[in-house]
Amino acid sequence: MPDPNHPSPDSTLFTDHRLRKSSIDHHADQWRPHPSRRSLPSFLRPSYQSRLLHKLDAFTDRLVAILKAPRPRRYLATFLVAGVFLLLLWTQFLSNFVQEERAVWEALKGDMKPSTADHFGINIRPHFPNMIHMQDLDPRLLPDSSKHKSGTTSEKKRLIFVGDIHGCKAELEQLLAKVNFDPKTDHLIAAGDMVAKGPDTAGVVDLLRAYKASCVRGNHEDRLLLVADQVKSASLRTNKPKSGKSPDKSLQDSFTADTPEMQLAKALNAEQLDYLRRCPVILRVGEMKAFGGQVVVVHGGLVPGVGLMDQDPASVMNMRVIDLKTHVPSKNHERAGSVPWYHLWNKYQQLVPAKQRLAGYRDSGRWSSPTSHTTVVYGHDSKKGLLLKTYTKGLDSGCVRGGKLTALVAGDNGKQHIVQVKCKKSATGALAD
Repeated sequence: MPDPNHPSPDSTLFTDHRLRKSSIDHHADQWRPHPSRRSLPSFLRPSYQSRLLHKLDAFTDRLVAILKAPRPRRYLATFLVAGVFLLLLWTQFLSNFVQEERAVWEALKGDMKPSTADHFGINIRPHFPNMIHMQDLDPRLLPDSSKHKSGTTSEKKRLIFVGDIHGCKAELEQLLAKVNFDPKTDHLIAAGDMVAKGPDTAGVVDLLRAYKASCVRGNHEDRLLLVADQVKSASLRTNKPKSGKSPDKSLQDSFTADTPEMQLAKALNAEQLDYLRRCPVILRVGEMKAFGGQVVVVHGGLVPGVGLMDQDPASVMNMRVIDLKTHVPSKNHERAGSVPWYHLWNKYQQLVPAKQRLAGYRDSGRWSSPTSHTTVVYGHDSKKGLLLKTYTKGLDSGCVRGGKLTALVAGDNGKQHIVQVKCKKSATGALAD
């Protein structure tokens, strides 16, 4: 009888044959997808990871080989990599910038020539009634560090320039508190668009009047004053009808329309409107150490190469871009063949010393000292927001739209700094500029 503890060779083979899979079954199972493998993404499978590690090892080996290679091969590889990087940098970033810079310099080069008859602003501007084109700030309001040609003694230590307020009285009060405004030692200058859109235009105007603040006329003040003048004129005509004729009903209806400008024009009293009417289009502040030269305040912008008295008032209040060929400004944010006016202005200011020296040499045969640069403080462009360049300071930071109200503080220490407060979004803040 067979011993159960020592099975015979035949029984062992038989048992193994029953328990083991055949060779073909064993190999076939290797090609069948495992349930757990089927649910894994390709990049988590061991085979994919092993191939990735293999590629990384190969790349590392090649890099080491390049580093250990003779010097010419290393230099060649370095130059190739640098060339590819510079090509991408040029095509993606630098090309457009260089083209714009070249166009700007070409535009300003044309202004340096004697013949500028095809440029904007060389003709005498038209006369606009009931508008102050330009005004000089009283030298006594400049900080002590400023240069006073008249020899007057300064009464102020700081000038505080404020961007577009748009009827946001509460934010203006917060901003003045934050800069520790003292009407005895500080003078306030508003860069236009004090009115409209916001909740309390009358309150803003009264606050500016109380502090004897200076201001410039913005596009919203201009529109408001035009409507106010039309309302006044129409009222006079309708109150004095011709004998035998009734007042013009269509004329009356046109000035009782429920428009924001009409409502605002009727809400402001004569003193408030008179304050706005006395805001010039251009305020020439004077020379200040904090800006390294002359300072001018406008609402929109200025055309470089054109005298202040020859600037078009409508453009000064509304411009955002300037055509490179004609120098004609536009209120558009973007326009083909144009650049932001402040871009052209800053480039032009870089040319001022050379231009003045050359003009002096032509006239007297001597190299004269150059005229100082002119910095423009402005508002109007909330889309760009706070924008501080060397010779332009954009202060409209979209307060009425829920942005910030900005002040540029220039002190008698010859320094300047920015102070801002957050604003609540007005219900009418989404209206067009």
